[in-house]
Amino acid sequence: MNKKIAIIIPTHKPQTYLKRCLDSLEMQTLPKEKFCVYIALNGDRYPYENEILPSLKLYSFNSKYIYIKESGVSNARNKLINYSKEEFITFIDDDDLVSPNYLSNLLEVSTQEYVGIAKVYNFRKSINILTSHSIGRLYEKLSPSETSKLNTRKYYSPICAKLIHRNIIGDTRFDTHLKNGEDSLFMATISKNIKKLCKPCNEACYYVYERPNSASRRKTLFSYRLKNSAYVIRECFKLLMLPGYNKLFILTRILATLKKLMMGLN
Repeated sequence: MNKKIAIIIPTHKPQTYLKRCLDSLEMQTLPKEKFCVYIALNGDRYPYENEILPSLKLYSFNSKYIYIKESGVSNARNKLINYSKEEFITFIDDDDLVSPNYLSNLLEVSTQEYVGIAKVYNFRKSINILTSHSIGRLYEKLSPSETSKLNTRKYYSPICAKLIHRNIIGDTRFDTHLKNGEDSLFMATISKNIKKLCKPCNEACYYVYERPNSASRRKTLFSYRLKNSAYVIRECFKLLMLPGYNKLFILTRILATLKKLMMGLN
């Protein structure tokens, strides 16, 4: 079966970690003709574009680049969903990494109704876990002190660590009104099209770099978080009124949003 993957990577003022992310994609065991890497630089254009374009020529995988003047991860992802054509889509943040078997193993279990999901690990140190730029080499194992494993069930809401068929996404796009919680709302919206989450037999791993100054970890005013959370909850309640949605799942997304908001008070 000639299944192909679009890898969607939004980036804003990228640093050296983007190269590390691309290195992990160069090491994929899936044949290079089976996937294409789509990168959208959003916000400031220079000097970042002058660094990205030459570096892409160093890799053997297919890649496409676009520039978007407006900053924002949701807008960049939406543009790349529309721009890409492949049957399957996976979202990777520009500072994260994936194991060499990530694409091939997720592709084995993903269908028009099933979403392949990888194991997720966090790491905090700015380290290079690649042993080599060559495709045949594998990752060095990170010590327990450097990583922490996340429960798959708790990692349903984020968009990363998944391989999703384009038919499951359909016309759904990320809500550009949100700077936090856009993943959760997106997953809640497409959940009615997902029959099952599937883990591959062989471990596929997604490594989340806990970058202290990343947008998701940057401290924001409580008033903003309250407004943002209220918007997510309101949109989730709208989904509750629609047929075909798992009401229990939508309610858990609402509770998770409230819990995250309350944790910010501590």
